[in-house]
Amino acid sequence: MPPKLVLGMNQHEKDVENFYSKGARRVVKEGENFKHFSEGFISFGYWEPGDTYVDAAKRLLRFFIDNSGIKKAGRILNVACGYGAESFAYFKKFRPGELIGIDITQAHVDYANWKAKELGVAKKVKFVHGDAVALDFPDASFSHILGIEGPAHFNTREKFFKSAGRVLKKKGELLLTDIILGEKFRKWNPVHQIVLRAGAKGWVVPIINGIKEKEYVKQLEGAGFEIVFLKRIGDKVFPGYAGHFTEEKRKENRKRMSFFAELGLTKIGRMLGYLYRKGFIEYIYVKARKK
Repeated sequence: MPPKLVLGMNQHEKDVENFYSKGARRVVKEGENFKHFSEGFISFGYWEPGDTYVDAAKRLLRFFIDNSGIKKAGRILNVACGYGAESFAYFKKFRPGELIGIDITQAHVDYANWKAKELGVAKKVKFVHGDAVALDFPDASFSHILGIEGPAHFNTREKFFKSAGRVLKKKGELLLTDIILGEKFRKWNPVHQIVLRAGAKGWVVPIINGIKEKEYVKQLEGAGFEIVFLKRIGDKVFPGYAGHFTEEKRKENRKRMSFFAELGLTKIGRMLGYLYRKGFIEYIYVKARKK
């Protein structure tokens, strides 16, 4: 059995779980049929011309792994693991002694544990329902913490950095893709503030997580990390994801989710594309090492 975490969720965490639960329970119920439409991916993807969504999601995962520099992993924690698609790839590539995935959405965790059994790796790959900001693991428990996109939702991201630093071993590594404010965003501009608040509300992101690259680095350093690299890859993420929501694709999405879930997904995708074009947001891939 996977480990159990006691989760006392506040309203924000409940809102995030509700946001990602739309359509998810149907996915869990249908089991293996899930792979027919996204193969377990829920990232924004890394896009090249002609890509399908699954192509782009797999490319982002390959980019993450190929650029990670990980040679040996003892025990991995995958935060905001979703349905486990990335987790299984990490386990296959890095061969840790154990991999634990944590996610705020129970339906994601249920599916991922089911899939681990199907793949015959449930003894070493386990998934728990919990909040990555309040990690309930002993100090120095992991060699690596990996996560794709989830930290923007954490309440707060800065608290997560400190929690991650506590459970990582000395010289342990934190690797994330994340969404931050772009250099053209101006906090003093009331119009920019309205856009930020609307975007944060629509995607269930704490407004305090709206920071630029310099502050992001400062928060990591304040949590006891040194930056190994920070890559800006928004040009490969947001335009492709936003352009993906053609009318044909929307019709396909409506077959597997409710009208309101599909509409919300489309609005978010197009909004992210707009914000990136304006220079208001950026997508980064960062690797930090515990001092």
